[in-house]
Amino acid sequence: MSRRFYYARVSVLSLVLLGVLGYAALDHARRSARRDWQRPLQIALVLLLEGELEPGALGLFQERVGSLEEALEREFGRYGGTFRPIRFRQFGPAPEPGPPPTLPAEPAFWQSLTLSLSLGAFARRSDRAAGVDNGAFDGKIYVRLSTPKSARRSLVEGLGEDGGRIAVTRLELREDSADFGLFVVAHELFHLLGANDRYGPDGFADIPDGLGEPELEPRYPQRSAEVMARGRVIEPGREQPPSQLDELRVGTRTAWEIGWSKLRSAAPETGAGATLRSR
Repeated sequence: MSRRFYYARVSVLSLVLLGVLGYAALDHARRSARRDWQRPLQIALVLLLEGELEPGALGLFQERVGSLEEALEREFGRYGGTFRPIRFRQFGPAPEPGPPPTLPAEPAFWQSLTLSLSLGAFARRSDRAAGVDNGAFDGKIYVRLSTPKSARRSLVEGLGEDGGRIAVTRLELREDSADFGLFVVAHELFHLLGANDRYGPDGFADIPDGLGEPELEPRYPQRSAEVMARGRVIEPGREQPPSQLDELRVGTRTAWEIGWSKLRSAAPETGAGATLRSR
């Protein structure tokens, strides 16, 4: 190998590396800019079907997406926002082209990288199936819809990139659970914007940050549910899943994490979210 060829190859590889690093830096800056809230965020809501649904369940879910936008606008206004912060664009429903990847119990670095690539491949397959266009979306949420297997509602498992652009969740949808399903969508959206869960290993809400209205007197039962918790707290250790979007509440710690808080310079004592997560 001639010295000239060697240096030429090194130069090409260096340019490729610089390009990758430049793209990564630009993408990071764009994702961070979402939390400046200078404009509404455009979110793709991609509906994927796992078989038949209850008659009317899907239509009601789709109709209520606008009500979720209104609920988030109401909460945004409590922190000084003056416009509708989230705009959803619906795609599908379409048959799911295949299941998403799964997160190992204790992933190593290379496994996280592999999972991120697999998640991107799942998103591309789903986009083709649901007819998602090439619009400039600030995030994409893939909702896998199936018929209920039980009467019990619970915050379902999700997979996504905390602070990233892609989230996947699964909903067992019935006619009376449209608002609950959209609460789950909001939960996943806030993960993409950098919010952490507000519940502990036992699944119960953190006190007081997992309460919808920690200032309420008497404190229990709560009238609303913090968007990053699992339910509305009736008393410590006893909760009910949210059933209406009117119950949705964005607490002060969550508001700070996504950039809504008026006191952004006074950071609460909280840890950063993981790059990839499964709940």
